[in-house]
Amino acid sequence: MPQGETFCSAVSKVLFISQIFALLPVSNVRSVNVEGIAFKWLSPHILYSIIIAILNLCEFGAVLNFVSKVAINFHNSSTLSLYIVCLLEHFFFWRLAIKWPRIMRKWHAVEQLFLSVPYRFYGEYKIKKRIYIVFSIVMSSALVEHCLLLLNSFHLSNMERTQCKINVTYFESVYKWERPHLYMILPYHFWLLPLFEWINLTIAYPRSFTDCFIMCIGIGLAARFHQLHRRIAAVHRKVMPGIFWTEVREHYLALKRLVRLLDGAVAPLVLLAFGNNMSFICFQLFNSFKNIGVDFIVMLAFWYSLVFAILRTMLTIFVASSINDFERKIVIALRDVPAKAWSIEVQRFSEQLGNDMTALSGNGFFLLTRQLVLTMGTTIITYELMISDVINQGAIRQKTQYCREY
Repeated sequence: MPQGETFCSAVSKVLFISQIFALLPVSNVRSVNVEGIAFKWLSPHILYSIIIAILNLCEFGAVLNFVSKVAINFHNSSTLSLYIVCLLEHFFFWRLAIKWPRIMRKWHAVEQLFLSVPYRFYGEYKIKKRIYIVFSIVMSSALVEHCLLLLNSFHLSNMERTQCKINVTYFESVYKWERPHLYMILPYHFWLLPLFEWINLTIAYPRSFTDCFIMCIGIGLAARFHQLHRRIAAVHRKVMPGIFWTEVREHYLALKRLVRLLDGAVAPLVLLAFGNNMSFICFQLFNSFKNIGVDFIVMLAFWYSLVFAILRTMLTIFVASSINDFERKIVIALRDVPAKAWSIEVQRFSEQLGNDMTALSGNGFFLLTRQLVLTMGTTIITYELMISDVINQGAIRQKTQYCREY
């Protein structure tokens, strides 16, 4: 691994892009030196994030006003939860931004152990390449989803305007369909559309980026566990001196402390991301069993959004669980230590590996391991069985209803 390929440098461009959408307002996030990264209350990043937060809060107030007047139902409750999740994601990234400079310094200090001999010979994990691949796949897919949902809104608003004979312009009908909560209190002006579309992006972006951010953290931590495992695997069935196992155990404990630090910082984001993903998947599954119509654009946007949410959640689990996977490989490697090489240091290392599971968590409610896939799958299947009567009613699909009443 090149000596400069630290997690800080590998993830810097990804975090810089996220700041365009008012997430993680840290100054000098692309600095090559971790000492240059800082959180400053008086900075353009903070000012921009405050403006976006105020605009999102204002729109959330408009949603509350809309729901209170038209009465809450299954559809507008999902809109309400979307804004709540968005505001919480922005809040948690703000909270993380305050801690980020200290986290990066501690992470960099631990990485220095793994950027020197002998670990440099076991460093083919390619952190930057993996992060860029994950970010490109997830966020480009999210962009396609956003475009499909926009196309769906344009299509449905135009159908409502023409078939229901509503005497408004095309773009006003789009504004009315996309932002009914604002349409009730704010008259249509063309210049409002780009502004509200940008606000819409700042709401939509965190949902996918939070998963992507968790994956980036998982890749950065897994890379060091991978190096530690390869160093142990390189002495397979060999008799090594006690000082070797002392050093390896100390390096493992340094990684363990780093995982605890990261887990404490990102656990609220993990809990929020997986809670939102599960609720969205269940909501969409429920809608799939209902009469969602036969319109091609509507069906395409709906199924793409559902499949993307499922695949993104699964990918997040598999990438983040690689931390625990490498720890398990280290446990297996220790079992092959010859009896004549077994020492008190190997014994202590083995006990420390067996006493605690190393993985990111959702505030202690669950761990990001591969077993989580089975748990989530079981939950979804149970949910489907509970609404089996709705499944039977959804066998016949009728024409999509374009005309809406508020």
